[in-house]
Amino acid sequence: TTLTAPTTSLSKNQIAELEKVQSLSKIIYTQFKEHKAAVIGAYTILFFILIAVCAPLIGKVMGVNAENQNVFHRYKPPFSTISAGVDTREAEVSTFIQEYPEDAELIQKELLKNGFVNSTRPEDAMYDWARFSKPKALAAVRHLDIDEEIKVDLRRIARKFETFHLFGTDELGRDVLMRLIYGTQISMGVGVLVALSSALIGLLIGALAGYYGGIIDSLLMRITDALLSLPTIPVLIVVCAIDLQKIPGVSAIISTGGESILKLVFILCLFSWMPVARLVRGSILTLREREFILASKTLGATDFTIITRHMFPNVIAPLLVSVTLGVGDSILFEAALSYLGLGIQPPTPSWGNMLFNAQELIYQAPFLAILPGLLILFVTISFNYVGDGLQDAIDPKTIKR
Repeated sequence: TTLTAPTTSLSKNQIAELEKVQSLSKIIYTQFKEHKAAVIGAYTILFFILIAVCAPLIGKVMGVNAENQNVFHRYKPPFSTISAGVDTREAEVSTFIQEYPEDAELIQKELLKNGFVNSTRPEDAMYDWARFSKPKALAAVRHLDIDEEIKVDLRRIARKFETFHLFGTDELGRDVLMRLIYGTQISMGVGVLVALSSALIGLLIGALAGYYGGIIDSLLMRITDALLSLPTIPVLIVVCAIDLQKIPGVSAIISTGGESILKLVFILCLFSWMPVARLVRGSILTLREREFILASKTLGATDFTIITRHMFPNVIAPLLVSVTLGVGDSILFEAALSYLGLGIQPPTPSWGNMLFNAQELIYQAPFLAILPGLLILFVTISFNYVGDGLQDAIDPKTIKR
């Protein structure tokens, strides 16, 4: 007799059902899209990240430098156009004359011919050339037989003579929009860096405490409890009072401008990893008694392999939610510390120290406080909504299969 393998045939309905089966990542993505606020928050975060990355390009296109000061045009309202100071005009034109003396003389004659310059004396040229900001004056020299690079440099100088400020100027006459853009780099950069650092520290400590238990668990958790019980404000004052430049070896690594950023990141990491460690420890405690962990031990897998390859992937989902929510908290924490004068120090812009500088000008120039406050609100809410959406998408109880 010949044995034949049993054959099974699937109906069209069964085939259609199988085709509808989705991978876990696609299920999570579909679930996340159903959370409309989380999707809007994700797009908002991507927009701010794009703005932060393209900050130098935006400044170049707008012809505005975030550090340029003009004390004669302070507290200008939004949509203001201001002229550069006489010293700025003199310096720019004087530099141009020194670099291109022959071309400068040719341009001077052409402007005199068209009535844009009143005097041919060299000492008066710097004042007369300030009128390059007029389009007609630039058009008058456009046809001259001079190098195209020089014409581009001339137009660059003319743009500096008159600048447009979409959000006005601050207490030193600096462009508020560009400082908000560069503040996005600092505030969001610190928030993301602190969230990732605290997640890494909490992941390692929580995994060690949960997997090994016993004395290691007790020691690590007591350290966690001790840090949670420390009074925040006194510790912040003590750490901020430390001058890192006086520590041997540190001054060669850290510049003076980056010292306040390093301090702030250190402080926030010091007080951010404990909840993550407790979350990871609780997940590891439930995983270490599972059958696949016991099977791995039976097969001779090392502790490092079990923790990194079997346990870490199972705690990534709640850890990701915790990190996303932690970014918003870190941004708020940075803003609060900078507002108190303990965080990012001027002239480095951040949303927090911009609020700090504007607190005495709330009636004179309310936009200086409203704009950074709104940005902090939008970004924090966006991160919280994204974290909420990830939590709903990853939670097995809410997944629709």
